[in-house]
Amino acid sequence: MRVFCPASWPQVPGVDYSARISLGAILPATGQRAHAFFSRDGLPSGSVSHLIWQPPLSSWNGWSEQPSEIAHSYLLTARAGTASMADDHQYRYDFEVAACAPLLPALRAFAGDWALESVLDMTTVPPTSSLIWEEADGCGRAEIAGLTYLSARAPETYLELLVETVDGDMFGVLSTHLCPGWEEYYVGRRKLSQAERGAVERALDNAVRLADTCAPYLLD
Repeated sequence: MRVFCPASWPQVPGVDYSARISLGAILPATGQRAHAFFSRDGLPSGSVSHLIWQPPLSSWNGWSEQPSEIAHSYLLTARAGTASMADDHQYRYDFEVAACAPLLPALRAFAGDWALESVLDMTTVPPTSSLIWEEADGCGRAEIAGLTYLSARAPETYLELLVETVDGDMFGVLSTHLCPGWEEYYVGRRKLSQAERGAVERALDNAVRLADTCAPYLLD
């Protein structure tokens, strides 16, 4: 299932973001009208979409800077309304929150229909295809609530995965692919193919351990 991840969420009026923050005070509630900012005009207006909500530090800097916040992220079901240009670089989308569920349990509840991205090498005859994760570099990993978070870079691309190993099999529950041309976020539990698992395991073997760069600031 494809989901969308805003570039940023607005600050909630009346909340002091320089102090410790109650998660309940900033998390969008079911039935609430809300908005978020996207780097691209791609959220289908008028349709029901799924959005990843991240706590402030992760929303600004990414999970790789504060991996513990993966466990404090949520999956929103929202009906998108109007879209407008917020500035030269961002779009504002208004929507109604139909549901809000903790992200990690939600990821396991869906059956995944995604696959790891491939790239086509046109310099060979005939052209050959390979997994972009085979070109991963600068990898980082963190263990979060029984899952392994993996971030990496490939040529002009930023990659993320959440995987778990059960009875010798490796399953993915989230895949992120960000590059200058597009952004793709897919969720849902699926067993990785042998080729996919090999590429991911090599990335994991070369990954450094990630740690939170900021002291805990969420109260609940």
